[in-house]
Amino acid sequence: MNNPLITVIIPCYKVEQYLPKCINSVLTQTYTNLEIILVDDGSPDNCGNICDNYAQKDSRIKVIHKTNGGLSDARNKGIDIAHGEYITFIDSDDYVSNNYIEVLYNLLKDNNAQMSICLPYCISEMNETIIRINKKNKKIIFNSEEALISMFYQKDFDTSAWAKLYHQSLFKNIRYPQHILYEDLPTTYKLIQLCTTIAMTTQQNYFYLLRNNSIEGSPFKAIKYESLIKVVHQLENDMTLMRKDVQKALASRIVSFAFHILLDVPKNEQTIRHSILQIIKKYRLTVIFDRKSRKKARIACLLSYFGQFFIDILANKGKSRMA
Repeated sequence: MNNPLITVIIPCYKVEQYLPKCINSVLTQTYTNLEIILVDDGSPDNCGNICDNYAQKDSRIKVIHKTNGGLSDARNKGIDIAHGEYITFIDSDDYVSNNYIEVLYNLLKDNNAQMSICLPYCISEMNETIIRINKKNKKIIFNSEEALISMFYQKDFDTSAWAKLYHQSLFKNIRYPQHILYEDLPTTYKLIQLCTTIAMTTQQNYFYLLRNNSIEGSPFKAIKYESLIKVVHQLENDMTLMRKDVQKALASRIVSFAFHILLDVPKNEQTIRHSILQIIKKYRLTVIFDRKSRKKARIACLLSYFGQFFIDILANKGKSRMA
C-alpha cells in the first residue's frame, strides 16, 4: 500500500539567506510522497523568486504569493489548500534531518496517534554551535490530558507548531490566530484536545535556528504585551473546562509566559508592568506549592512577593527563556 500524502507548509518572509537550506532539507527526505507548500508572505527580498525557482525543479512544490499577513496567516493559507492526509510545519529559517518526516509518520502510524512529536536541536546563529542536546532517546505515548500536562509544565515538549505531524482532520475548525505573537500557545493545546493519542520521540530531527534578529530576541514592543493579554484571556476562558490537574499545569504555563514578557518590559512602563504582575499574582500561590512547576517559575513567584525590585534582579540575571 502506498504511503499517504503528507503536506509540508513553509511560510517565507525575509529569509532569503536561510530558505534554500530549508527547502533542500525537505526535498531530500527519505519519505517522498510529499506536497510542499511554500507561502511567500509578501516578502520584500528574493524569497518569492527562490520559491518559484524550486517549484520549476520539483513538481511536489506549490507556491502561494500573498500580501504580508504574518506567520499565522501564512500557515493558515497553506492549511486551506493542503491535500495531504497529514500536515507538518517547518519555519523557513530552520531545517530538518533527512528522516524527519519518516520518523514522525512511523511514530504516528505505529501508535494509531493523531499527532506525533520530535525534539529540536537549537543552533546559535552566532557561532553555528548546537546549544541544546538531548542525550536520551526514548518514546512516550500520551493521551490528550497527559500531553496537555506535560506541555503546560514544559516538561517533555513545548507548544511550537513545528517538529510535529498532525492528522489533517485536526484543522477542520482550527486556524492560527492572526495579528498576535506567540500564536502557537493558544493553538497547539486545542489540537491536542482533539486527539486520543499523541506519540513522541526524543530524537532530535528538527534544527531550530536561534537568530540574532528574531522577534523573540528583539527589544520590547507593545505587541508583546498585547499578545500576552489576548492569549491569557483565551487560556483562562478554556481553563474552566479542563480537569483540575490540567488547570494546575496551565496556571504554571501562564505564569512562565507572564514572567517572560515582564522581564522584557522597560522599567518606565509601569502600567504594563503592573498589569502583568496582576496576572502573576493570580496564580503564584498555586505555582509555589506545585512541585511539578519548573523551579525557576516557583522562585520567580516567591520573589514577586517582595515587589518589582526583586523581579528586576531576576531580569538582570537573564530570563533564560522563561516562556
